[in-house]
Amino acid sequence: MEKQKRNRKSLSQKTRLKSSFRIILFSGLAIVMIFSILFIYNMIGTSKKSMAELGKHGSITVSTANTILNEFTTLSSNASTGATSITVAASSMNANGRFSGSLSVGELIMIIQMQGATMTTSSSTSSTWGAVSAYNNAGKFEFAEVADVPNATTITLVAPLKYSYTSSGKVQIVRVPRYTTFTINAGASVTTDAWNGSTGGIVAIEANNSTTINGTIDVSGKGFRGGTVQNNSTCCSRGANSSTYATATVTAAAEKGEGIGGNTSTYDGLGGRYGRGAPANGGGGGNSHNAAGGGGSNGDNGITWNGFGNPDTTTVSSWKTAWDLDGATTTFHKNISSGGGRGGYTYSSSNQNATSRGPTNFFWSGDYRANVGGLGGRPLNNSGGRIFLGGGGGSGDSNNGTGTSGANGGGIVYILSGGTATGTGAINANGADAATATGTLTDGDAAGGGGGGGTVVVFTQGASVNNLTINANGGAGGNQTITFNEAEGAGGGGGGGYISITNPGSITRNVNGGSNGTTNSPAMTEFLPNGATKGATGLFVPNPANPYSGTVSLPVSLKSFSGEAKDKVIMLNWITASEVNNDHFTIEKSADGYNFSETGRVQGNGNSTIDNAYYWTDESPIPGDNYYRLTQTDYDGIIKKFNPIRVNFYSRPDRLQINFIGPNPFESNLRVEYYAESSDVIEIRLINAKGIVLRNDRMIASRGVNSFIYGDIASLQRGIYFIQLVNGDEKTPAIKVIKQ
Repeated sequence: MEKQKRNRKSLSQKTRLKSSFRIILFSGLAIVMIFSILFIYNMIGTSKKSMAELGKHGSITVSTANTILNEFTTLSSNASTGATSITVAASSMNANGRFSGSLSVGELIMIIQMQGATMTTSSSTSSTWGAVSAYNNAGKFEFAEVADVPNATTITLVAPLKYSYTSSGKVQIVRVPRYTTFTINAGASVTTDAWNGSTGGIVAIEANNSTTINGTIDVSGKGFRGGTVQNNSTCCSRGANSSTYATATVTAAAEKGEGIGGNTSTYDGLGGRYGRGAPANGGGGGNSHNAAGGGGSNGDNGITWNGFGNPDTTTVSSWKTAWDLDGATTTFHKNISSGGGRGGYTYSSSNQNATSRGPTNFFWSGDYRANVGGLGGRPLNNSGGRIFLGGGGGSGDSNNGTGTSGANGGGIVYILSGGTATGTGAINANGADAATATGTLTDGDAAGGGGGGGTVVVFTQGASVNNLTINANGGAGGNQTITFNEAEGAGGGGGGGYISITNPGSITRNVNGGSNGTTNSPAMTEFLPNGATKGATGLFVPNPANPYSGTVSLPVSLKSFSGEAKDKVIMLNWITASEVNNDHFTIEKSADGYNFSETGRVQGNGNSTIDNAYYWTDESPIPGDNYYRLTQTDYDGIIKKFNPIRVNFYSRPDRLQINFIGPNPFESNLRVEYYAESSDVIEIRLINAKGIVLRNDRMIASRGVNSFIYGDIASLQRGIYFIQLVNGDEKTPAIKVIKQ
């Protein structure tokens, strides 16, 4: 019995030991599972947080001069549309320590291809040398949010790429700071590293809320590089090389400016580093002996390019006579060309009268003052949302060591603002002025061409841009100074740049062409330009397209906001393309467009990446004009106001009247809403700026509100048009619309 008791006790101990082991085992597994769950939760939490880190870098107020806020790297391998990762030279993107650490999840980058256009180079003796035959991926860009930085050469993206990029086309990646608010104090300035052939030339900033510029953002002269002066010219061609548009011979001509078709190494491969032909938007180099460089270019004002620029006929009336002896045309003083200005004539050593003796006349002696200056750079096509650096000016031809290089083009400024952009300051993206070719006695040489104006884009989510001064002017061609009777060419002016602004208000914008250089030679007092011409104006286009590769990262992307008078009410509707932390909309109303008060509220959709439509009805409209403004409020209380709209309420609907036309400006279609007092045949006329009726559509209108859609007018040229309704003898006032 005692032995059995001991055995039962021993079995009981074993059972308790096994039970304890099971408890310990299960407890351990539970702890492991808890840690695993916490790890997974933290990973998921981090991932969610990374998707939209708006204002990641806080608020900034710039109070010093020449502050640089961006970092740069290059694309190492081609990237295709739809890709979610890119390979770069260095993914840390903090080589200069301008950020607190390496590139990280939730940050923003700008991807942009600087060059890579294909040029026509089949004939080195034709002015067609350097024409853009295909843009390829040059000028394409987008802003992309960073999903991860897994290694030293890879960046993964939240959204797939919109465009493809070719690494050989000089694609750079710009690290974009993400501020809540962005302010530049008066006297302070933001700039960037100059374009060096691989990176630089760009200021890109995102501000989740407002942007205030009381100082300056300045990227003038930071764009494509001017041709470098080579002191190797030989005398004397005397116009025999007038058809040398591209050559590999340094003694025959000066170096071309850089553009979207490449730089000097590219031109070497095409056998055309030197010569007067313009390579895309770069200016041509002056031919020997001592002709001047042409100006670079960028914006396209729509005028046909011929490379001869725009002769100055305003300073001295007698210059018209000298211009008409130019040889290009018998009425050359009337020549108009887009793009950069042409460089001035070659070396002359005799004091003759330029209003009676034209170029290539042996009485001028020297090189006969031949008309072989570098052609002005070609304007570029921004369709499809492409943007470019201003082209570099061509170099002046030199043999005495006093010639000057072409000037650099202007850089790019791109501001993404979630609220209004305003201030008393300026954004400057001007082409640089070419230096003066300073000679003494008989050692004169030619000057370089001015740089083309750069690019400025301010993109907001429907908010306005006010008060700022925005400049993307072409640079001036270089002057020539000399104290003897010989004269050489002065430089052509740079063409104006490109500006695109969302809802531009009372801003000052300038895309002027640069002035031509002049000579102070005692032998040329009657004609100071001596063949050098001005650059042309550039281009301004309102309302740039959404530049983000995926979901717009600013709080609310408002696609449309409109209203319509119906019976006794006004119905408002608006559509958002995306929303981030959107709590609600407030509808504000005004009778004068200035003094608004709240009249309604509509709940927002929080976070959304799809289109959302909203509606609200004003059941107490006032007779005449009613103004409505949307105010959007985030979960954190941040408020953003959108531009107001006007809706006319017809208290006595007894006539034919246009209610609404939009979108205005338009691109490919246009909707016309109108009121008719009775069912009748209505004519809807589309009229151009000259008063010519381009279309006269007829339709049977019903009593009340009607609509008509122009759905096939994408082919119309950019410009101003008018819409007018006609019913017998009754005509509505013509309403102005703009084709962009």
